[in-house]
Amino acid sequence: MFKSLYFKIVLILLIFIVAVMCAVSAILINGVSGYFTGQFGDQMEECFHESTILYHELKDAAYGGSIGADMKEILSSYGSILGIDAYRNYYILDEYGYLLAGSDTLLGTELTITPNILAAMDGRYDNRIFSGTEYADWAVPFNGGRVIVYVKDSLEEVRLLNQVIFSIILQAMFVGILIAILLSFFLAKAITSPIQRLTHGARLVAQGDFTHPIEVNSSDELGVLTENFNYMKDQLKETLEAVSGEREKLQTVLACMRDSVFTFAANGSLLHWNNSAEELYKEHFDKAGVPTLDLCLEEMDIPLQRDGKAMRLTSPEAAVERSRDGFIFRDRIFAGRVFDVSFGVIRYSEGGKMVPGCIVIAHDVTGRYELDESRREFVANVSHELRTPLTSIKGATETVLSDPEMDGEMREYFLGMILSESDRMTRIVSDLLVLSRLDNKRTKWQVETFDMPALVRRLCEVMRTDLEAHGHEISCTAEPDLPSVTGDRQRLEQVMINIISNAIKYTPEGGRIGVNLFRENDRLVTTVRDNGVGIPEEDMGHLFERFYRVEKSRTSDAGGTGLGLAIAKELVEAHGGRIAIHSRLNEGTEVRIELPFVTKLKNTEEKQI
Repeated sequence: MFKSLYFKIVLILLIFIVAVMCAVSAILINGVSGYFTGQFGDQMEECFHESTILYHELKDAAYGGSIGADMKEILSSYGSILGIDAYRNYYILDEYGYLLAGSDTLLGTELTITPNILAAMDGRYDNRIFSGTEYADWAVPFNGGRVIVYVKDSLEEVRLLNQVIFSIILQAMFVGILIAILLSFFLAKAITSPIQRLTHGARLVAQGDFTHPIEVNSSDELGVLTENFNYMKDQLKETLEAVSGEREKLQTVLACMRDSVFTFAANGSLLHWNNSAEELYKEHFDKAGVPTLDLCLEEMDIPLQRDGKAMRLTSPEAAVERSRDGFIFRDRIFAGRVFDVSFGVIRYSEGGKMVPGCIVIAHDVTGRYELDESRREFVANVSHELRTPLTSIKGATETVLSDPEMDGEMREYFLGMILSESDRMTRIVSDLLVLSRLDNKRTKWQVETFDMPALVRRLCEVMRTDLEAHGHEISCTAEPDLPSVTGDRQRLEQVMINIISNAIKYTPEGGRIGVNLFRENDRLVTTVRDNGVGIPEEDMGHLFERFYRVEKSRTSDAGGTGLGLAIAKELVEAHGGRIAIHSRLNEGTEVRIELPFVTKLKNTEEKQI
């Protein structure tokens, strides 16, 4: 009996009825209590608001001679508005919580000091109504807390109403249980009959039909149905696993591939594409529908053409690698990216026979291509930068050696050239080493706390000679009481030297340079502004590239390796900051450096490169 479906349905319905009634009871009781306490709070807030006449009358009475009597008379006249009855009373208390007067003096002598009274005694109007308490109260301080008007509701009405509600719910629960028992009988009969028919149908399915397996852990009619479905599943398992397993494996592999994979039929129509191929086609080619083989060849600029069921090259000189099953085309640029595109032959079933098709795999090599281009450009720039001083050194040395009787002043000139170009090579190599250490995370950081405005002012004094040589004026201002900066002092000093040196070099004689330090949110901002030649708009996006120099807007004798700003950007960002340049041609340049007051760097040991 206890295992039958009928008993289980009855039990479930009974539990459901009891659970619903309990939930309803809890919601109603809590709702009634919450409504009464909420109404109490709203009523008190409305009555004792500073804009009400009652509040002002009580305030005036609090400074009178007979405080308790006067205030009691006022509160009595407003008793109906305050809702004063057998369960709600008002009291006038002194600054120590002792009763001065009230609507029920007997209860007033037994008052407990509540959190609201404590707040009023402290002169604060800070009332809170706590849930789960046996009362609701409200305390209003007057005369700085020396007089307190206190209203207390025992909530007895709420408890009586909740008892009535609970009694009604119990009656409804008993009625619901009787109805559930009657309904469960008819429901059980309605369920078991279809299940018996489904059991017979499941035996037929096990002989060749397919349906989803169902698991039910019971010994009733549903348990019999489960056994038949499991029997059917066992019969189909071997056949289905062999087919669907391989299919799911292939679909999973294709779906997880980052390469774009297209497969085409013999007539060039699309058979299948993976997620990456679909995204590439729809987002970058911007075509409607699905692609064809001819369209892919055209979009990717591949020199292949379908010749019946075979593929042939349209250009014998095309750069292509032949694989065992097809072709590989390297570095094909389309859709703003670079791909290695592979073509191969596949075979698929069509009309009961195997026919040849084509598979296209586009492997994104944009990162590798850009890295190779960057490396080639970097090597070329380094070679050029080192060759120029080497050429000057070689020429000056050959000149000195070819003329042993050269005039002393001339010899000194050529030797000075050799020394100057050697120093230039040393600076280039030093900058390259700094960038290499930053790239490889091998920079030795010496983190300390220091005064950034003092560091900038000292640098301005150190560079005073260079400034005076160009006739420049420099000013350094700092917002007062700036916090100290925690970072690598030497590296940040190098950044400021690079920025100020650029301002000196690229500002015409007699220019003005201003350095300003101020706080913005939780960062220290340093700006270096000059009234120099400025930077053309087309060069602004390349300023932090290595070896990039704006020759068109700068004087030809300014020199430099084009590495200073790149180093400055790497050092500032390593500290968790930002650097930006704002400039307009012939109107000057402003460099803005933002640094956190406490860097994210830690002292590290330098590793050999």
